[in-house]
Amino acid sequence: MYQNANPIGVLDSGVGGLTVVRQLQRLLPGEDIIYFGDSANCPYGNRSEDEIFALTMNMLRFLEAKQVKCVAIACNTISTLAERLRPECPFPLISIVECSADYVVQEKLSRVGLIATEFTVKTGAYDARIHAQNPDCEIVSKGSPNLAALIDRGDFNQAAINEEITQNVDVILAKAPVEHLLLACTHFPIVADNFHACFPQLTLIDPAEQQAESVKNLLVYRQLSNPQTRGSLSIFTSGEPEVYEAVSKRLGLYGPASCDAVALT
Repeated sequence: MYQNANPIGVLDSGVGGLTVVRQLQRLLPGEDIIYFGDSANCPYGNRSEDEIFALTMNMLRFLEAKQVKCVAIACNTISTLAERLRPECPFPLISIVECSADYVVQEKLSRVGLIATEFTVKTGAYDARIHAQNPDCEIVSKGSPNLAALIDRGDFNQAAINEEITQNVDVILAKAPVEHLLLACTHFPIVADNFHACFPQLTLIDPAEQQAESVKNLLVYRQLSNPQTRGSLSIFTSGEPEVYEAVSKRLGLYGPASCDAVALT
């Protein structure tokens, strides 16, 4: 039985999910958050479905041992497997794909550009969920094979990142005159300033905002909100902790001065 004091779990293939932590800290400042980023195996978007499932289950078992009361899947690639993962977990899973696809429908957008990992685009998960509610919405997608990996290294080389953004978004704009661009990988909002600099005419959609709202709604509905004034943040990774410390600082997160390296089996 979960209690109000149990932490929220957040997982991602790397540092990208820290953008979700930023929104959770804004909306739910009293919640304790345990984050796991599997940077040793990032990017997930270039792997097979079975590989992604197995790697994700390792993270979910780690978070289960920490007695989390719910888990935000802060990774679009992993979220495409949410229905396969849910029967394996004793706690609710909040899929960032479901949250952000529903937002596109709620905003009544007739056309939206979408940039994500190649795996996310190939699954058609966004198309399926959006078109189930609004068949007329045009979705113009492009998978980037490199942008998530560039960001996950913590090397914010502006020229390399801007080149990758420009190459991929140019493909989207060549197909249709989109005005809204869905950043369908949680790594991408970390370099939102780069997107704005390269394409100032586009309105960016950050799915982390919608996912944080969904977590809040779930906790309120289940009466599991933590009443404390300020919660804690614990970060674990299979990769290099220094990258997480750098991104946490870049995003203005409050919590640990460092994070812990963990070898998952």
